[in-house]
Amino acid sequence: MGFTTFALMVAAGAATAPAAAAEEPATYYIDSVSGNDTRNGTSAATAWRTLAKANAATLVPGSKLLLRRGGSWAEQLVVTARESGTQERPIVIDAYGTGARPVIKGTDEDACVLLSGNHIEVYNLQVGVEGAGRCEWSGFSVEGDNNFLNQNYITGASAGVYIDEDADYTSINNNEFVNNNVMSVNTDASEMGEEYANDDSGAFGILVHGDDSEISWNEIRGSIALSFDYVFDGAAVEIFKGSRNYVHHNISVDNDTFTELGTLTSPDGQSQDPDGTADNVFEYNAVYGERTRGGMVTRGPFKEEAGSPVEPNGPVLRTVFRNNSIYLTHEDAEGVVCDASCTNEHLTMTQNAIYAKKKSVYAPGVTKAANSYNVLDGDQYQMADDGTGNVFENPRFDPANPLRLLSGSKAIGLGKVKYGEIDLNGVAIGTGGGIEAGAYEYTAG
Repeated sequence: MGFTTFALMVAAGAATAPAAAAEEPATYYIDSVSGNDTRNGTSAATAWRTLAKANAATLVPGSKLLLRRGGSWAEQLVVTARESGTQERPIVIDAYGTGARPVIKGTDEDACVLLSGNHIEVYNLQVGVEGAGRCEWSGFSVEGDNNFLNQNYITGASAGVYIDEDADYTSINNNEFVNNNVMSVNTDASEMGEEYANDDSGAFGILVHGDDSEISWNEIRGSIALSFDYVFDGAAVEIFKGSRNYVHHNISVDNDTFTELGTLTSPDGQSQDPDGTADNVFEYNAVYGERTRGGMVTRGPFKEEAGSPVEPNGPVLRTVFRNNSIYLTHEDAEGVVCDASCTNEHLTMTQNAIYAKKKSVYAPGVTKAANSYNVLDGDQYQMADDGTGNVFENPRFDPANPLRLLSGSKAIGLGKVKYGEIDLNGVAIGTGGGIEAGAYEYTAG
């Protein structure tokens, strides 16, 4: 029936068929030991066996996929773009029963779990197994919007979580990332040729190509691997071509670097990043570990100075780094680095507590307007000036409670602005009457 005919019928008061009722959401159970794909899957007693069967299910807003604890699947789990929840009724993937988290192992697919739909929530899974059961590239690949990962254990991948450049508003909260330490690219330029220099990539806890993500309350360990180009490489949180991501209240231990930011620019200065890379905020994170060589790395537009060759991974604009604690004893460790003719346009750092053996900070183009109320210590400090209200001495971290402050630390009460409500230990900011530099409020005893 054409639109004109239909309109005339409505105008004449003709009856029309009622709209089809929305499909009711179902809960499906998957049991790798006792399940059977010939059953209906709608109860624990009639559970399916394979993820292939689950992948073929029709999921609507409010649907659930529940994987039995203690189970293990060497299959990919996929929630496709045609299957999306809503803010009020997300699609939920979770565990049921008792025992260890259900395990999704690697196959020859790039990702162990692929989320291309929107409003999907995933809880209580183990994704990846180190060694033979590892995920080929990523544990999770997130391609849709408004997806949420919570209380998962992710290990053995090149990228524990990969957030695609088309994915917005991803939330990664309260997960454990352990030894995502595989290089996806690791070529020897001495054998392959100079065009393969500086191309190594991998060992990411979280790799962010998308925008507006929130990465919070995670513990990320062991994102580090041998590299021909860089000796070692890896990062807890790597942001490439992503903007407005909020990274807060995370613990980073023995990752090569906590975070590195970059974009893509051609030699003629033309950006290959349509919306730029800008306005990423890092606060209340703790970074330590004997293997860690870097806290935060970002960059400006030119390799050396204005007019020199273009920095291919710059510029990254308006990165904010505040109320973070860094303690790095590695002989090559640098706390904060903003190179490639970085200026105040590229970095603001305030209220951090940093000890890094080689350099507390390297950002020679950043002035006191964007460098304030930090406690900084290390063999070198290289900024345009001494900043505003900075203190140059050991922050006095407690060795028995990593990166908490000892009595007498100059970080106590140094802060001027309350940027959050609670510190990394859940203590209210300003509890002691002042605002501390670093990720932790000082509490006596």
